Amino acid sequence: MLPRHTTRSHRSLRRVTALALLGWLAGAQADEPAEQTTSLDRLIEEAASPQSAIDSGRGWSLAIDNDLFAPTQNDRDYTGGLALTVSGPQTSDYWWSLDPVLRSIDTLLLRGADWSDMRMHQAVQTGWLSFTPQDLDAVEVDPSDRPYASLLFVSAARQYVAPDARSVRYSDLTLGFLGLSLTSKLHDAIHDAVGSDTPRGYGHQISSGGEPTVRYAIGGSKLRGQRLAFGSGLIEAKTTWELSAGYLTEASYAVSTRLGAIDSPWWSFSPERADYIARPSPVIRGRGNGLNELYVWAGAKVRLRAYNAFLQGQFRDSDHTFAADQINHVIGEAWIGVTGQFFSGTQMSYAVRYQTAEIRDGSGRRDPVWAGITISHSY
Repeated sequence: MLPRHTTRSHRSLRRVTALALLGWLAGAQADEPAEQTTSLDRLIEEAASPQSAIDSGRGWSLAIDNDLFAPTQNDRDYTGGLALTVSGPQTSDYWWSLDPVLRSIDTLLLRGADWSDMRMHQAVQTGWLSFTPQDLDAVEVDPSDRPYASLLFVSAARQYVAPDARSVRYSDLTLGFLGLSLTSKLHDAIHDAVGSDTPRGYGHQISSGGEPTVRYAIGGSKLRGQRLAFGSGLIEAKTTWELSAGYLTEASYAVSTRLGAIDSPWWSFSPERADYIARPSPVIRGRGNGLNELYVWAGAKVRLRAYNAFLQGQFRDSDHTFAADQINHVIGEAWIGVTGQFFSGTQMSYAVRYQTAEIRDGSGRRDPVWAGITISHSY
């Protein structure tokens, strides 16, 4: 989290959006040569096979977001986060797991949906997020810039894969605390470690002193295209819709694509499932074809956001918040990244994300750019 300067990136959003749409159009071609279609059908059947090694979904991932990783290096807005995810059926037995509650909510809200023949994967996550204004040295509130905000949380997620492996449904539940002093201390420790200025305004953060918060999300993804490209490489494209209620209340739609040496099933990779930091999803081992994965990926997302507690606050009084008419309710997002496999079952990903401004006017009207590194291991 080093001080830095940046410019707006509307041109970058258009380019990445065009790349994602290009991948979708390229992958959506219906008429494939017979031998090519057979190969793709085989890959999909392997992904859906109950005997496949991917069934257990056991593994872990560690995601670290930080301004320091992004090309623009601005210490502001969504300035950093960390999330540890553990996946597998054993996670529902953890004493702190929200999976039993999530199961009850899904059962209540989705009684009409027949998911009995779908394969389910489970994951839990814990982590924290931090948000800051531009001037970290200022002790007093700048009413034209975003407020300090933080979240310490635990989450549980369920993913249901259709028998034909061409569509998935998912849900997740997050319980956390806004405004805890612990998150500001974590932020201070990181700044001390990298020799950067210590943020001085956390005393004015949203819900300072702590306030519980919650969020429930449900969504679905569909494979739109999967074809051989550049020799033995694959290009895949999918779309994802989502609805959520809680500290972030919104509806969204995303298009994403990946290209390269791919051995893992398409539904196991979900960069669109991120609200600042990546949300929990199962960590899946590849199909065991002896292929070392290395691929690039990109995507774009439109959010229709009704409420954002990190800007608007919650029930507890906060020193600085924005009203609904002071924030943008249509937000665009784009991302580009690369994933490589280093050892059997172990991968590392790097991604840069861009988002249009959340605040309508004032010094807080900026287009945030941040980056993240994710290490995952399946077993």
